[in-house]
Amino acid sequence: MGLLYHDVTLLNFDDAYPWQHKLSDFADEWIELKDITEANLFCTHKALAEISHRLSERSGRGITFIGNGNYHYVTYLLLSEINRPFSLILFDNHTDAKLTDGMPGLLSCGSWVAEAAARFPHLQQALIVGVCTERNLYPPNSQSKIVLWPNTGEPQKLLSVIPTEDIYISIDKDVLDRAFAVTNWDHGNMHLQELLVILQTLVREKNVLGIDVCGELPVPPADVWRHADQLRLNEQANLSILQSVLCA
Repeated sequence: MGLLYHDVTLLNFDDAYPWQHKLSDFADEWIELKDITEANLFCTHKALAEISHRLSERSGRGITFIGNGNYHYVTYLLLSEINRPFSLILFDNHTDAKLTDGMPGLLSCGSWVAEAAARFPHLQQALIVGVCTERNLYPPNSQSKIVLWPNTGEPQKLLSVIPTEDIYISIDKDVLDRAFAVTNWDHGNMHLQELLVILQTLVREKNVLGIDVCGELPVPPADVWRHADQLRLNEQANLSILQSVLCA
């Protein structure tokens, strides 16, 4: 068991990572996506196809840093590449499993889990860990695949409810208490060390097909100096997550 691939890819939707110099040193590959329009929060078919095309040309399939949570739907594309039975382990303060009310045909950061559960036959279960908000907001056609796991204190119990040996891990840092990360969404109350312990347990005990991380704070270049402490906090969380899964 363990992490299948160890390469690190940074996606540049929003210039979040050029300011994170220590994290950037770990990058094996950068993928430029900033020029793609109609992709923030809600993603059109045209934008999704272009993002998918650029992702398909990347050299690695290991750990992907996505950017701020508005682009968390990219996980949907990463899951679409998996061709064997697996479970999604999602650390998030939100279910991301709401249907896009009034916006048919658009994939969003709030609907991608529901879409993945409905469309990907290889996805056996989406286990959402650490949710503090939006309880019980599920689309009717995917209820059986989506499970909430708010109690994170016992990693072995979490392991016991995962139905597959192969897993994919997705992390939105808004699951963390704001003492450990600052995002543009409301936060949960998970301690960073708690998250790291669970990640290390998952990597040791399961076959991890891939990992992604989002939850950066979008900051205009002119205001970076105002948010320097928050950006450093986010970088430290990213480094801690990265090191924990690489060294598990």
